[in-house]
Amino acid sequence: MVVTHAGVDAFNKYLGTTVGREKLCRFVQYFARFYVFYLFRQGAPKDTIQRWADLKTHLGNGRKFYRLLKPVEFAQAGVKTLGVRDEVLRITGVAKQAGMFTYYFTEMFVLANSINFYKHPNIKKINEFGQKCWLFAITASLISGLYKFKQLSVREHMLEKSRKAISSSEKSEEQIADLKTQEKALAKDKYNARYQFVQDAFDAIIPSTGLGYLGADEGIVGIAGMITSFMAMNSHWKKLNA
Repeated sequence: MVVTHAGVDAFNKYLGTTVGREKLCRFVQYFARFYVFYLFRQGAPKDTIQRWADLKTHLGNGRKFYRLLKPVEFAQAGVKTLGVRDEVLRITGVAKQAGMFTYYFTEMFVLANSINFYKHPNIKKINEFGQKCWLFAITASLISGLYKFKQLSVREHMLEKSRKAISSSEKSEEQIADLKTQEKALAKDKYNARYQFVQDAFDAIIPSTGLGYLGADEGIVGIAGMITSFMAMNSHWKKLNA
């Protein structure tokens, strides 16, 4: 493997963003969560297990500092989503943003409690409510994803009809170029929709388990968190270095 200046520049550019650092910490946090489970199952020494458990806890708190003002971002996104013409996408979009807004808002109380800055008497209920809001937001995103799949299927069918119409008639360079542009756009939209749907599906495991709706163990939760963290890191990397 050859390390180039361009590669190092891209890496520094990624780490120069709050989102980039937060997602990297998230990946390590969920790896630690998985590794604690693995060490426990293997009968590792208590001090070894505790070291990784402490890393998981401290990274979790550190990430919360990165996300302190996240509610503002989701509030703005929710307002913008109100302008979406498609009713289904508008409703699911606003629901997702509202859920994430509330989740990150409750997270501020959880952080304050974790670092002993402010001990709320009902912190367990607040944390549980936040997890429900996160799961609600993911569910809205999954519903939106299913609806997008339907829309993409219709677009694909219409594109196939256009392709056949061009094949049975005289082809012009403009028509062929337009068809190729539409095919590329459709392929990109299908990839993005599937990518987001898979990420949401794995993410849903985490709050579902925390709320007791799903009987997954800590190992599965850790793996799910690593997968979605890597997917988020990959998306952010591509966005920065496109």
